[in-house]
Formats: sequence, structure tokens, C-alpha cells
Amino acid sequence: MRFARRLAKAPGPAVELRTVETAAALTGVLAPKGWTDARVEAWLDWAWTHPPELPAGDLPPGLLAETPEDGLLGGGPGRYARRIGALGWLGGLFDRPADALAFRDELVAAMLQGLVAFGRARGPAPAVLAGPGLAQDLEAFAARRLAHDLAETGARALAGRLEQVSDAVRRCEGDAAACGDLAGNPALARAALAARQAGAADAQISDAIGLGIAAARTGAPIDLLPAPAPTAIAVLPTADSPERRRLAELAWRDGGLTVCLKPADAETLAARAAGPTAAVDLMGLLDGRLSGDTLAPLLSLVAMALKLDAGAGRPALTLAGTADLMMAGGPAYDVKAVAALWKAAAVAGQGLLSPFEDAELSLRLGGAPLGAAAWTGAVTAAETADGAVVRVLSEPALRVLKRLEIDPDSARRHALGSQTLEDAPGLDAAALAGVGFSPHELAAVEQALPQAASLADAFSPAVVGADFLADVLGVSAEALADPAFDTLGFAGFAREIVTAAELHILGHGRLDTLPGLDDAARLLLRETPAPADRLALAAALETACAAPGVTPLDLPFLSSPLEALAAIDQAAALGVRAVELRRAPAPALFRLDIPEVAEAQRRVDPPPQAERIVERIVERDRSRRKLPDRRKGYIQKAAVGGHKVYLHTGEYDDGELGEIFIDMHKEGAAFRSLMNNFAIAISIGLQYGVPLDEFVDAFVFTRFEPAGPVTGNDSVRSATSILDYVFRELGVSYLGRDDLANADSEELNADGLGRGKADEPQPASHFISKGFSRGAAPDNLVFLPFGGRKAEEPSGELRAAGVCAACGDLALVHGVCETCGAQAGDGRTG
Repeated sequence: MRFARRLAKAPGPAVELRTVETAAALTGVLAPKGWTDARVEAWLDWAWTHPPELPAGDLPPGLLAETPEDGLLGGGPGRYARRIGALGWLGGLFDRPADALAFRDELVAAMLQGLVAFGRARGPAPAVLAGPGLAQDLEAFAARRLAHDLAETGARALAGRLEQVSDAVRRCEGDAAACGDLAGNPALARAALAARQAGAADAQISDAIGLGIAAARTGAPIDLLPAPAPTAIAVLPTADSPERRRLAELAWRDGGLTVCLKPADAETLAARAAGPTAAVDLMGLLDGRLSGDTLAPLLSLVAMALKLDAGAGRPALTLAGTADLMMAGGPAYDVKAVAALWKAAAVAGQGLLSPFEDAELSLRLGGAPLGAAAWTGAVTAAETADGAVVRVLSEPALRVLKRLEIDPDSARRHALGSQTLEDAPGLDAAALAGVGFSPHELAAVEQALPQAASLADAFSPAVVGADFLADVLGVSAEALADPAFDTLGFAGFAREIVTAAELHILGHGRLDTLPGLDDAARLLLRETPAPADRLALAAALETACAAPGVTPLDLPFLSSPLEALAAIDQAAALGVRAVELRRAPAPALFRLDIPEVAEAQRRVDPPPQAERIVERIVERDRSRRKLPDRRKGYIQKAAVGGHKVYLHTGEYDDGELGEIFIDMHKEGAAFRSLMNNFAIAISIGLQYGVPLDEFVDAFVFTRFEPAGPVTGNDSVRSATSILDYVFRELGVSYLGRDDLANADSEELNADGLGRGKADEPQPASHFISKGFSRGAAPDNLVFLPFGGRKAEEPSGELRAAGVCAACGDLALVHGVCETCGAQAGDGRTG
């Protein structure tokens, strides 16, 4: 097969050196100019999954040679294109070496021009639930999924409280649904109150009630031990049945269940989860990066690359920017026009095209909506030259405004606001100065307005300063600690004034409320299309592609399972073949109305019991204990589940732990920053007197990825999470908690700092930093690692040195220790 260069003939994109925060450090990256940091980081995450090794075989020299594009985006596009080109050459796809080089160059050009993004396999194939055993399979899936979600919440004590909530439902006699009623089950109400007092969120209590209902129906035991989060694809029964209603209930409660209408589609979706993915951005047709002559060859090229990379999985290809393209170029959600475009693309895509959604692919294409997803809206985020993210009108919105002959400046003011306090009705600089705001606070607010989502954000304590709020406005510390604290409301501004000023300063955030629009234009510019329009579009795209997608159905948190079933039925009636319910998360202030239940009067008073102390309160000094400027500690390098972790400790002069640092290797910026700030929080707690054992008890046995075998640590050989590993190591090293060590029991950690035999002295240079002691430790100093143990007959070398086997002191005279009085060989301890 022969390939021609089309995209590669065009000049490459302008590039710039960007500094982005990666897992290890700030990294310089060559990236196309104008791409946001989030988009560049998404490409780097993908690039690190492609090693430079090529498949073994006789490859053309030109395919092995480096190109100028190899240094862009962490080298990921160049490495991927070279590997796929090598696979094609070894598989006999190309007639000439020049064709393999053209194939590679076209792939690289498509990625660097932002037209194509490739994704990874999403994991092993999920289970398919169908057939006569559907009811049992659904209950087993529900129990596994809820057990996983509850166990992931953290401490086992909290999980125990939630298990009591589930038990109160399971042990109740009567209908399972009635037993899950808080008002009708006093035992459940008491267990729910106890769980809330123990720190459980009401949404977690609600899920625990659901787990109890599932256990009551199946008779299965409740198990809250953490397990991998299961996913499944279930085939919806066509006739009304308990299985159909139960399937809708589980899909409503948990996003891990995909609902299909045909068994064949379920098998296809399951196989596709283990295959590679890709997306082609149709917005290139508007800005000149693509044309009608280059779209079909590009789709064919990407489909061929996916097939070469598929392995045992089923590859999948989708189109991005369909909704944006329709908004900018014609009537929104014109199903016939969209279906015709996708049908032509499906032919070029060699049967791989389907309208699925993927957040990672969307981010690599700059946030373009994938498949049948709704358009991104009139307002989008853009990055300024100094790295700040601000709100701007999207390119499709500007094209719609031009087509409707609407002044873009007036539309911009309506959607984005004035972005300044000047002339704000009732809330300008003069009004704020009248209640105590100085030019310093006003300047801070002005600077925060372009990035603020609301005036509450722009006037938050973090912006105007907690000291100003306390000293000038007289806000109490308790009010400042409240996340919902309203600065403007406290300053005396009425809600109506704030709302009017917010619309003037930050805008409406949309264009369909622009004054003077007729009904057709208002319908075109609406932010969210009607659900029926989206479903009809998804069905049309699936028909054009002859392959199912997974259409998400959004539901509010307080929706019911019956509403979920109605949404599924509506999608099925319109021809959608697979759906996934996306129920909104619980609101931040969500609370259940749990009634107070009086304890039943005891018939017989219990016998009096002797008073015993169950808790002792110790007052601690709340002042912070500073660490010395020159401090000792150690660095432990290990790998948890293949992810490198560096643990640094800092100690007081008496050896007590005072600080920790946790560094990760090649993790995402967000995860690495969270671990760094978590270590800072632990260090501050230690310096204010929080006992280390409290932290150890709180964080061991926590479960989240990465987890698994631990290498590089002689005491801890496996961990359920990074935090579990860190606090196991600290517990073993600083608290003597050998029960937390899970290394081979035959290996002896003689001194807590490294392996060694108990009857051999260890050189002090193994454990004392030469830099810390500044060479003050003698070179012949050794550790005797058995002080305080049962007296044993020491080795000949130690006996000759006069070492006591009981206390380790050099005070053995004629077989008797002058320090502890132990006699050599009598088995006593000092």
C-alpha cells in the first residue's frame, strides 16, 4: 500500500518552550503555541506510556532516524508514529520504505496540528450481565460495587459504623424497602445518627442503607473490605420485569454499569474497553487545518494506526467537535446533516467509527466535545501569555454571532461582564470604601475578577485577607472558618444588590439571554440542548456508524430509580443502543432528615458497675515546637506497585519525628501536589504535639491506587496505598510497631535502620550521616544491636570485648555486668 504526504506538506505549527509542572519537577516542554498547560500535560501523560523501543525486525534506516519533531510534546507523537510505522512495515502494509516514512510523518503532523489524539486502552473487558441469571448477577454486582465504594472512604472504624447501618436494614423483619425507611426503622435511625457522629457523610449513610437493602434481598453477608471497583455491561430486558427495574435502580445509583439493549452490542462494548482509541477534530474544517480532500485520508490513516496498535483489543475511533461544527456552520442539531457527515466518515474509518465520549481525548484536543456530546457553550477558558486562565467567547459562538449579524462586543459584555468594579450598580469602589475596603483590598479583588466564577469567590477571605476581615469588619474566627462565609453579605450588601452587580461584572455566562434575539436565534444559542435532541443525534450517529456508542444520561442527585428507568426507556424509544446514567454527586451541604429516636425504657436496671477510666484527657501545650536548623533523619527510597516513593524524615535532637516529605516519581501534577501538601499538614501536626501513633492508626490500611508489592524496603513488603506504606514505615522505624511490618520473618532488622545479624556489630558509618556529624564520629565506632534483649551467650568476638548480652554495655567483668548485674549465660535481662 502506498501513502502520500498531505498534512506533512504544510508548515509545522509554531512551537514554544513551555514550563509545566510534572510529577518529578517543573519540566521544560516544546509544545505548539497557544495550547493550554492542561492540554500539554495531557499529552505528556500519554507520551510517557510509549517507550522508545521498536519492535524487533529489519526496519528501514529512515524509520529509525530521528526527526526534528521528536522533541515536541515529550517525544510522544514521534515515538508513537515511529512504532506504528514499524509495525506496519513488519506486517507488510507498505510497498516501499518511502511509504512507511510518509505514514509516520502524516501521523506526527496530524497530532502536532491538533487534529488527532490517541488514547490508551481503558482496562480489562468488563463483565457482560445477560440471560437467565441476570437477577443474581445484578445483585452480586451491586454488593461488590457498594462494598468497594464504602471501603474506599477510609478508616475501618468509620466503615464499621456504616456496616451497622447496613445491618440495621438487613436484620429488620419485613419488606427490605420498608426496613430502609429511617422514619419507620428506629434501629436504623440510631445507627445512622451514630455513623454521622463518627464522621460519616450523609451520602455515605444513604449508600450504606442501599447496601443493607441489597443484602436483605439476597441474604448475602455484608463485606466492606476494599476490592477493585467492578464495572459491567448489562442487557436491558425488553419486557417489564423485576430484573428490568432492578437494573435501572443499579444504573441510577452507580456509574459503573452500562445498559445495552442488544447482547451483541454488549459484547462489542466489552471488547472495545481493552482496545486503543482515537479522535479526529472536525473543527479543523472551519479553521483551515482540514479540508474535504484531507478528512477522508486522515480518517483512513488513523483507523490503520489503531488496527496496527490494537493487539487483542477492539479499537475505536470517534469524531470531536461535531456539535461545535453544527453550531458554527448551520442549524444546531440538524440530525440529517450530522448523520450524513458521520456516514461518510464511517466509510473512511474502516468500520471503527462510533460516537463514544472520552475525557482524556477531549482534553488533548483542547476540550472539543466528542461523539454526540453537546457543544462546549458560548463561554470557554483560555490561557493568557502570563499563564492565567480567563473566560472568553468560544470560536463556535463567535461564528454564530457573525452569521446572525450580532455585534460581538455587546455579546461579549453580556456573557462575560465588564470584569471590573467600575460603574457596578450598588457595588462600585465608592460603595465598598464606605464599609471599610481600602485601595489594597480593592486592587486584590480587581485582580481576581477575570478568573472568578462568582463575586463570592472574588471577595473570599483568601483574596481580601483574613486579617482585614477580622480587624476592620470584625468577623469572628468561627465565621472565617465556615467555607460558606459571605463577605459581601456580612458587610451589609443586600442579596439583590449583589446579584445585579454580579451580572454587570461577571456577565450572564451565556448568549441565549441576549436582549433582542428572536425565537430561532435564542433556540440556536441555548446552552443545553433538549434531551430528546441529544438522544436523536446519538441514535442517528450510531445508525450511520453501525457501531454502538455509550450515551450518557444526566440525572440530578435527588432523582429516583423510576425516573432513571423512564430516561432509559426514552433513549431506547429514540433508537439509542447503549446508555450510562450519570447521577449528579451529592450537594456539599446535603443532609438527611434523620429523626431523633428515644431509647426504649429498660425493664430491669443493670447492676451497678465499678467506675473505671475509659478515657484520659491530657492537656498539651498548643505552641509549635520548632525543629532545629540542622536536623537529622533519613531518606527511604521504595516503590509501591511500581511507583517510586521517596520518604524524607526530619528529627528533633532527642530523635522524635518532627517532619516528613513525600516525593513521587512520574506522577500527575495534581497527585504529587496533594501528597506534598499532605506531608506538610502531617509535619505541622507533629510539631504541634499530635502523637505519631495517632497518624499511624488513622492512615494504615487505607486503600487506593497505586498499591501492591513494595520493593526497596526491608520491613514493609506490601501496602494497600501510598499512605499505608508511609505510615507503616514510620510506625516501624519510630514507634517500634513491628506488627505493621510484613517482611519475611526470617530476616532480622537488627537495629531498625537496615538488615543485619543480631550477633554481629554494625559499623556506625552505615547509620550516621558523615555530613551531619561533620566527621565527628570515629571511623571505628560500631552499633551493638542487642541491648535490652534476653541475655544470650554472645559470640566469641563480643565476649572477648566485654559486652553484656542483656544490656549491651561494655561493662562485663569476670562474667558479671557492672551496669545491670546480669551474669553471662544465666538468661536474665537487665
